Amino acid sequence: MIVVKKDEAPVFPAPPPSRKVTKILMDPVIGSKNLAMGFTVYPVGEKGAPHAHTGEETIFILKGKARVSSAKGEHILEAGDLVYLPPNETHTLENFGDEELQFIWVYTPPGDEKVIRERAKK
Repeated sequence: MIVVKKDEAPVFPAPPPSRKVTKILMDPVIGSKNLAMGFTVYPVGEKGAPHAHTGEETIFILKGKARVSSAKGEHILEAGDLVYLPPNETHTLENFGDEELQFIWVYTPPGDEKVIRERAKK
């Protein structure tokens, strides 16, 4: 068993001009084998760059309003909503509301979270 306390999870702020902050809650560095999981906060107005993942990604909205877009469409998500993105589907996520956007993400298999760790070093 591995327990990660919310205040002990490693924090990775994105480099400027982004203001988003991510905590990696679980990945192979921490001890998992088949997934990575994190908690990300987008301040009002934050928009992620278009990107894709080599594996699956699931995003669960905890607070705020998000717009997720891909070639397959655009959707507005609110607290309690979930989006599943298959491997290699290029997408963007943005805070589409007037309050902080908070969400949990899961990557299976793990690997793409390494970009978050590396990006924070810059």
